[in-house]
Amino acid sequence: MRPALISALGTGLLTFAPPALADAGPETAASAASTASTETGPKRQWQASASVNYRQLAVSDPDPANDRALLYTLGGNVGVFEGGKVFLRLGLQERFVAEPGESGAKFRDTSIGLSYASPITFDANNTLNLLHRLAFFLPTSRASLAQDLYVAPQYVLAANYELVHGLTLSLSPDARYRWHEYAERAGIAGVMNVQWELGLHGGLDWTFLETERFGSLTIGGSSGFGWQRKYASRDAHESSSADAALWSQSYDWEAHVSYDPLRYLSLSIAVEHGGNVLRDGIVNTFFTHRDETELSFTLAGTY
Repeated sequence: MRPALISALGTGLLTFAPPALADAGPETAASAASTASTETGPKRQWQASASVNYRQLAVSDPDPANDRALLYTLGGNVGVFEGGKVFLRLGLQERFVAEPGESGAKFRDTSIGLSYASPITFDANNTLNLLHRLAFFLPTSRASLAQDLYVAPQYVLAANYELVHGLTLSLSPDARYRWHEYAERAGIAGVMNVQWELGLHGGLDWTFLETERFGSLTIGGSSGFGWQRKYASRDAHESSSADAALWSQSYDWEAHVSYDPLRYLSLSIAVEHGGNVLRDGIVNTFFTHRDETELSFTLAGTY
């Protein structure tokens, strides 16, 4: 059973995230939930996984190169005790445009950590699957290096429960702390770096086709909220870039179709949207927006 995708598989935060967080790496609350099935899959001491994700705005500009990207993820995990695995994730982002003399391909942040599966069995037919993930994001992306990030530890709880055969409900809270050398970004217009991130997402998946010969077909969707707080500023005034007590809020949703033709292979198509709750100081949200709604195509394999 494949839990709901909260955003694109292993791509990091959605488009509304601050610049540094767009390269936050392959393991986020979303990807932790989407990989929960592989963590509790075949009873093997190790696993290897790879994925490629193509994404673009649903409404492209006349010259759409800057609106498109390929995200590559390579990872693996090794069992260290019953239910516990040490994992490593590497990521690469390739855009279709680049500055003169530069490559369009850049590393994303690397994550290493520990996952622990602790299912709660009520009876023979009812089990609440729980997956705890403690990840440490290392600054291998250009954005994180430019902002002097030391490390960003994150905890994710991915929970899913099969309501009836084929229908799965998922919930995934997460928290991350970003440890930077400097609280403020460089430059005249530099704002404060993000210090805390919190998130809560839920989803529903329905596997309506499941055969040995043709594989399985799943449809589903998810949505949630995120909260971000920046470092405190030495300035006494309050503003969106200086006030440490200010928590900015974001929201997102996605709908997807996933086809698993083989046990170790998955294809998915998704429509995703994310944005800030407050715009220009007022609550102004959109169900879709030409600059924030994306199409995502993912090919993933696990062995």
